[in-house]
Amino acid sequence: MTILKVLLLGAVAIVGAAALPSQSQASEWGCQVLLCLSGDWQGTPSCHPPIYKLIAAMEAPGFDWPTCPQANSSAARFEKYEDCPPGWQAVGGNDSDRPGMGQERNICRIAADRLTLPVTFMNSRLGQNHDNGSRQAQIEINGKLVAAKIQTTAADRGPSRSNGSTFVIISRPMREKPWFIEYDDANGMRQRSWFNLNMP
Repeated sequence: MTILKVLLLGAVAIVGAAALPSQSQASEWGCQVLLCLSGDWQGTPSCHPPIYKLIAAMEAPGFDWPTCPQANSSAARFEKYEDCPPGWQAVGGNDSDRPGMGQERNICRIAADRLTLPVTFMNSRLGQNHDNGSRQAQIEINGKLVAAKIQTTAADRGPSRSNGSTFVIISRPMREKPWFIEYDDANGMRQRSWFNLNMP
Protein backbone atom coordinates (compact mmCIF):
# COMPACT_ATOMS: atom_id res chain seq x y z
CA MET A 1 0.00 0.00 0.00
CA THR A 2 1.41 3.38 -1.02
CA ILE A 3 2.06 6.23 1.40
CA LEU A 4 -0.71 8.20 -0.31
CA LYS A 5 -3.22 5.40 0.31
CA VAL A 6 -2.19 5.10 3.98
CA LEU A 7 -2.54 8.85 4.41
CA LEU A 8 -5.93 9.01 2.75
CA LEU A 9 -7.38 5.96 4.50
CA GLY A 10 -6.31 7.32 7.87
CA ALA A 11 -7.72 10.74 7.08
CA VAL A 12 -11.03 9.28 5.95
CA ALA A 13 -11.33 7.43 9.26
CA ILE A 14 -10.68 10.62 11.25
CA VAL A 15 -13.17 12.65 9.23
CA GLY A 16 -15.72 9.89 9.52
CA ALA A 17 -15.59 10.15 13.31
CA ALA A 18 -15.73 13.94 13.45
CA ALA A 19 -17.88 15.14 10.56
CA LEU A 20 -21.60 15.09 9.98
CA PRO A 21 -22.83 11.95 8.13
CA SER A 22 -23.44 13.74 4.81
CA GLN A 23 -20.07 15.47 4.95
CA SER A 24 -18.34 12.25 5.91
CA GLN A 25 -19.91 10.32 3.04
CA ALA A 26 -19.00 13.01 0.51
CA SER A 27 -15.42 13.17 1.78
CA GLU A 28 -15.10 9.38 1.82
CA TRP A 29 -16.36 9.10 -1.76
CA GLY A 30 -14.00 11.86 -2.90
CA CYS A 31 -11.06 10.07 -1.31
CA GLN A 32 -12.13 6.76 -2.84
CA VAL A 33 -12.27 8.45 -6.24
CA LEU A 34 -8.80 9.93 -5.75
CA LEU A 35 -7.31 6.61 -4.61
CA CYS A 36 -8.82 4.71 -7.52
CA LEU A 37 -7.98 7.25 -10.22
CA SER A 38 -4.37 7.53 -9.04
CA GLY A 39 -3.95 3.83 -9.82
CA ASP A 40 -5.37 1.19 -12.16
CA TRP A 41 -9.05 1.60 -11.39
CA GLN A 42 -10.20 -0.53 -14.34
CA GLY A 43 -8.18 -3.48 -13.06
CA THR A 44 -9.25 -3.06 -9.42
CA PRO A 45 -12.77 -4.47 -8.82
CA SER A 46 -13.20 -2.60 -5.53
CA CYS A 47 -12.80 0.66 -7.46
CA HIS A 48 -15.64 -0.07 -9.88
CA PRO A 49 -18.55 1.03 -7.61
CA PRO A 50 -17.17 4.51 -6.71
CA ILE A 51 -16.02 5.21 -10.27
CA TYR A 52 -19.25 3.94 -11.85
CA LYS A 53 -21.07 6.23 -9.41
CA LEU A 54 -18.80 9.08 -10.55
CA ILE A 55 -19.43 8.46 -14.25
CA ALA A 56 -23.20 8.39 -13.68
CA ALA A 57 -23.08 11.55 -11.56
CA MET A 58 -21.14 13.44 -14.24
CA GLU A 59 -24.23 13.36 -16.47
CA ALA A 60 -26.45 15.02 -13.84
CA PRO A 61 -27.10 18.79 -13.95
CA GLY A 62 -25.04 20.76 -11.44
CA PHE A 63 -22.43 18.03 -11.02
CA ASP A 64 -19.49 18.89 -8.74
CA TRP A 65 -16.40 16.72 -8.87
CA PRO A 66 -15.97 14.87 -5.54
CA THR A 67 -12.76 15.95 -3.85
CA CYS A 68 -10.71 14.63 -0.96
CA PRO A 69 -10.02 17.50 1.48
CA GLN A 70 -7.47 15.44 3.39
CA ALA A 71 -5.25 15.35 0.30
CA ASN A 72 -6.29 18.83 -0.91
CA SER A 73 -7.35 17.23 -4.19
CA SER A 74 -8.61 19.32 -7.08
CA ALA A 75 -11.55 18.71 -9.34
CA ALA A 76 -10.51 16.78 -12.43
CA ARG A 77 -9.53 18.67 -15.56
CA PHE A 78 -9.52 17.48 -19.16
CA GLU A 79 -6.73 17.91 -21.71
CA LYS A 80 -7.49 16.12 -24.97
CA TYR A 81 -4.07 16.51 -26.59
CA GLU A 82 -0.49 15.73 -25.67
CA ASP A 83 2.03 18.56 -25.65
CA CYS A 84 3.63 19.28 -28.99
CA PRO A 85 7.28 18.21 -29.40
CA PRO A 86 9.82 20.69 -27.99
CA GLY A 87 10.12 23.73 -30.24
CA TRP A 88 6.75 23.14 -31.92
CA GLN A 89 3.69 25.34 -31.43
CA ALA A 90 0.14 24.09 -30.84
CA VAL A 91 -2.25 25.90 -33.17
CA GLY A 92 -5.78 25.48 -34.49
CA GLY A 93 -7.25 25.64 -37.93
CA ASN A 94 -5.74 22.44 -39.35
CA ASP A 95 -4.77 23.52 -42.88
CA SER A 96 -5.41 27.23 -42.44
CA ASP A 97 -2.66 29.71 -43.34
CA ARG A 98 -3.69 31.86 -40.40
CA PRO A 99 -4.87 29.59 -37.58
CA GLY A 100 -7.70 31.12 -35.54
CA MET A 101 -7.21 31.72 -31.83
CA GLY A 102 -10.69 30.37 -31.01
CA GLN A 103 -10.20 27.09 -32.81
CA GLU A 104 -9.22 23.78 -31.26
CA ARG A 105 -5.43 23.55 -31.17
CA ASN A 106 -5.28 20.20 -32.92
CA ILE A 107 -2.04 20.56 -34.88
CA CYS A 108 1.61 21.19 -34.09
CA ARG A 109 3.75 23.30 -36.36
CA ILE A 110 7.29 24.60 -36.59
CA ALA A 111 9.02 26.90 -39.03
CA ALA A 112 10.79 24.75 -41.62
CA ASP A 113 14.11 26.52 -41.07
CA ARG A 114 13.99 25.55 -37.36
CA LEU A 115 13.34 21.85 -37.93
CA THR A 116 16.31 19.65 -37.04
CA LEU A 117 14.58 16.26 -37.32
CA PRO A 118 15.01 13.89 -40.30
CA VAL A 119 12.41 14.45 -43.05
CA THR A 120 11.47 12.04 -45.83
CA PHE A 121 9.39 13.44 -48.69
CA MET A 122 6.75 11.20 -50.19
CA ASN A 123 6.53 10.32 -53.88
CA SER A 124 6.23 13.65 -55.73
CA ARG A 125 3.16 12.65 -57.75
CA LEU A 126 1.28 11.35 -54.70
CA GLY A 127 2.83 13.70 -52.20
CA GLN A 128 1.86 16.95 -53.88
CA ASN A 129 -1.43 18.53 -52.83
CA HIS A 130 -2.53 20.62 -55.81
CA ASP A 131 -5.20 22.48 -53.82
CA ASN A 132 -2.87 24.30 -51.46
CA GLY A 133 0.61 23.38 -52.64
CA SER A 134 1.56 21.46 -49.49
CA ARG A 135 3.94 18.53 -49.73
CA GLN A 136 3.44 15.27 -47.88
CA ALA A 137 6.34 14.01 -45.80
CA GLN A 138 7.32 11.84 -42.87
CA ILE A 139 9.30 13.02 -39.86
CA GLU A 140 11.06 10.84 -37.32
CA ILE A 141 10.01 11.95 -33.82
CA ASN A 142 11.23 9.94 -30.82
CA GLY A 143 12.02 6.99 -33.05
CA LYS A 144 8.61 6.95 -34.77
CA LEU A 145 7.69 8.06 -38.28
CA VAL A 146 4.96 10.72 -38.19
CA ALA A 147 2.96 11.95 -41.20
CA ALA A 148 3.60 15.62 -41.89
CA LYS A 149 2.88 18.40 -44.35
CA ILE A 150 5.33 21.01 -45.57
CA GLN A 151 3.19 24.07 -46.25
CA THR A 152 3.96 27.62 -47.32
CA THR A 153 1.57 30.32 -46.15
CA ALA A 154 0.32 32.99 -48.52
CA ALA A 155 2.47 36.11 -48.80
CA ASP A 156 1.33 39.14 -46.80
CA ARG A 157 -0.54 41.58 -48.99
CA GLY A 158 -0.26 44.42 -46.48
CA PRO A 159 2.11 47.40 -46.66
CA SER A 160 5.10 45.26 -45.64
CA ARG A 161 4.44 42.75 -48.45
CA SER A 162 6.42 40.05 -46.65
CA ASN A 163 7.10 36.72 -48.31
CA GLY A 164 5.16 33.64 -47.25
CA SER A 165 6.52 31.39 -44.48
CA THR A 166 7.08 27.66 -44.74
CA PHE A 167 5.93 25.46 -41.86
CA VAL A 168 6.10 21.79 -41.05
CA ILE A 169 2.73 20.59 -39.71
CA ILE A 170 1.78 17.40 -37.88
CA SER A 171 -1.41 16.27 -36.15
CA ARG A 172 -1.22 16.90 -32.43
CA PRO A 173 -1.16 13.53 -30.62
CA MET A 174 -4.16 12.71 -28.45
CA ARG A 175 -3.75 11.59 -24.86
CA GLU A 176 -4.55 8.03 -23.89
CA LYS A 177 -5.36 9.41 -20.42
CA PRO A 178 -6.87 12.87 -20.96
CA TRP A 179 -8.11 13.55 -17.40
CA PHE A 180 -5.96 14.61 -14.46
CA ILE A 181 -6.31 15.34 -10.76
CA GLU A 182 -3.84 17.22 -8.58
CA TYR A 183 -3.34 16.44 -4.89
CA ASP A 184 -0.86 16.77 -2.02
CA ASP A 185 1.10 13.62 -1.19
CA ALA A 186 2.18 12.56 2.32
CA ASN A 187 5.15 14.94 2.13
CA GLY A 188 3.00 17.90 1.13
CA MET A 189 4.31 17.82 -2.44
CA ARG A 190 1.83 18.61 -5.19
CA GLN A 191 1.29 15.65 -7.52
CA ARG A 192 -0.64 15.13 -10.74
CA SER A 193 -2.28 11.84 -11.72
CA TRP A 194 -3.53 11.18 -15.27
CA PHE A 195 -6.38 8.76 -15.98
CA ASN A 196 -9.18 7.86 -18.36
CA LEU A 197 -12.78 6.95 -17.65
CA ASN A 198 -13.08 4.11 -20.16
CA MET A 199 -15.23 1.32 -18.81
CA PRO A 200 -13.29 -1.95 -18.31
